[in-house]
Amino acid sequence: MIKIVYITKKGEILANNIKHILDYYFYDNRIYHSKDLTIDGNEKGFIFIMATGIVLRKYIDKIKKDKTKDAFVIVLDELGKNIIPILSNHLGGGNYFSKLIGRELKENVVFTTATDVNNKVGIDELSNIYFLDVPKKKDILKINKKVLYEKVDLTLPNGWKPLKNVLNTYNIKYHNNNYVIVDRDIILKPKNIVVGIGARKNIKSYNVYWAVKKALYLRDIPIWRVNAFATVDVKKDEKGILETAKRFKKKLFIFDRKDISEIYKIRDDLIKSDFVFKTIGVYGVSEPVSILGVKKLNDLENIKDISNMDINRDINYINHINLVLKKFKKNGVSISISIG
Repeated sequence: MIKIVYITKKGEILANNIKHILDYYFYDNRIYHSKDLTIDGNEKGFIFIMATGIVLRKYIDKIKKDKTKDAFVIVLDELGKNIIPILSNHLGGGNYFSKLIGRELKENVVFTTATDVNNKVGIDELSNIYFLDVPKKKDILKINKKVLYEKVDLTLPNGWKPLKNVLNTYNIKYHNNNYVIVDRDIILKPKNIVVGIGARKNIKSYNVYWAVKKALYLRDIPIWRVNAFATVDVKKDEKGILETAKRFKKKLFIFDRKDISEIYKIRDDLIKSDFVFKTIGVYGVSEPVSILGVKKLNDLENIKDISNMDINRDINYINHINLVLKKFKKNGVSISISIG
């Protein structure tokens, strides 16, 4: 949940404009007047429309806990002229959401972090744009200082591409291994990304194709970074889904409805459709199969026995798989994306 907080009437108008932007990109968000705001510690981020001093004095100590886990904090003046990310700019996504809002509002984003003002990509931002494991704090300090004065070696898996200002920051090399090496000795493992697909019967392949493209655009994920697609057993012969997986050159996982039902017992954040339940016997497809896909890939990497899947064994793990795009519907297709 992203919480948008305002004080004045002009601030409320701006809050609604920001909400429209976040709604378009399918980010869960809600508007609060400052007197109604509660902080529960589970927020993805905060967008404050008020003076920076108020945020620092009244809210920041309630939000900041751990550099690698903090929710992002963005501050705007009530006219939206300046957008200032002040907490968790890289790992939490503060810079990403500031740029997103700034681009849509056509207003100024004020960056204060050294790597950003020098058009460099720090290792924490690198982990974000490539969807890698979070670097250690000591490595963040070491690399982000080093890239300000020299180019650092960066080794990517074959098939990956330089993104954003990476070429301006690193000496790029490639290898056949499925991990990233920074400065020759820091290894960052890629997270697994799975696109879950549900669709009406006899769906056309071009509808599936463009729904996937739009979903990846909404989360700024290049197709070459996706590990697999997934769907439900009743769709295993659906031509539109099969052809799309083939066109994107991605493996397609098929999951039983009994396993999908177990995910709904574990996760309380999934969208439920009574219509889908009456049709195929489960409350949804795209969200649970994307989660199951991430679990399967991680089980394969950890050489677990997946022939007899025991979902209950991994309840805590399943709860921590990040459903980055909840059910997105377009032209008879439902798409969700999970990362973990």
